[in-house]
Amino acid sequence: MSAHTRIRPTCPRRQRGASMLEILVALLVISLGLLGVAGLSAATFSYNKAAQIRLTGLALVNDYADRARVNVYGYDLGNYSIALADTVATTDDPDPNQTNAQTAAQAVAARDKADFMTAVASRLPQGKAVVVSTPSASARDMDIWLLWKEPQTGDNDTLFSASQDNCPNISATDDYNCMYFKVGL
Repeated sequence: MSAHTRIRPTCPRRQRGASMLEILVALLVISLGLLGVAGLSAATFSYNKAAQIRLTGLALVNDYADRARVNVYGYDLGNYSIALADTVATTDDPDPNQTNAQTAAQAVAARDKADFMTAVASRLPQGKAVVVSTPSASARDMDIWLLWKEPQTGDNDTLFSASQDNCPNISATDDYNCMYFKVGL
């Protein structure tokens, strides 16, 4: 060998691209991330639906309580209570020329009750209401339960399943979800 010739050590070739195993691991990590995002999206949708139902229920209860506050005499006569078996009665508008205060208060209460029950039935899925009014000299309170059926079938695990203890103790409410409100007039 000559003095000018150098022997170069053989360098390993540099790898270009990725191996099949690296690609599979990357796809696995990406797919797990996408599954997590999908689960988060489903939970978000469920919470949004629950918030929508809760806000609708709150608006319905506030409206009914305001109507009872305006017609305190009708409330004191016990005309704002609603049983689960009650149906919406067709009522005429109260006569503004009615001179008997009790008859006028009862007519306004019947109209308010019919409007409330119609609103609950139309704004909540298969909505129903139970209202227990307790007029007394010291306090005027209403206990209001709003009941509805979830549109899902099969799995009954909803966000409101924990609140089933607040539902009125009626066997017909087994398939219903409910919200409870206590309102002081």
